[in-house]
Amino acid sequence: MSRIIKKAWSLFGGLMPFYYRRILKMDIGNHVIIARTAILDKNVNPRGIHIGDNTWVLRGATILAHDHCRSANSNRGLFNTFIGKNCVIGINSIILPGMSVGEHCVVAAGAVVTKNTPPHTIVAGNPARVIRTGVIVNDNGQIIEKGERVDV
Repeated sequence: MSRIIKKAWSLFGGLMPFYYRRILKMDIGNHVIIARTAILDKNVNPRGIHIGDNTWVLRGATILAHDHCRSANSNRGLFNTFIGKNCVIGINSIILPGMSVGEHCVVAAGAVVTKNTPPHTIVAGNPARVIRTGVIVNDNGQIIEKGERVDV
């Protein structure tokens, strides 16, 4: 049973990035896994989302690329949202428009990213704050170097 689930996950996990790349013209890197229930801003500015190689976007995560409330600060409220390579975007987390998540970052479950995130960090909370630095994430979305805890 486990082999069937793994094959299904690899098949369906590859369909979402294909759809986002080919149909919506998003900048999605290689070997990206996007959960079926993840929400990427596809209505107003789908080309404003950029996701690096080997990144995992988990269930219920929301990545936005437009904000009509801040339209005076940009071109009709459109923003570019960047996520680096080897990142994990946690369950039900939110990345607001115009934010940049550095390489080898982990956005914890339920976090709301309101500021740019430096590379090699773990961020958590609402608003998201750095809780660990020096983190290294491998190609499979697993933390291989925990780094050092940051006193908050």
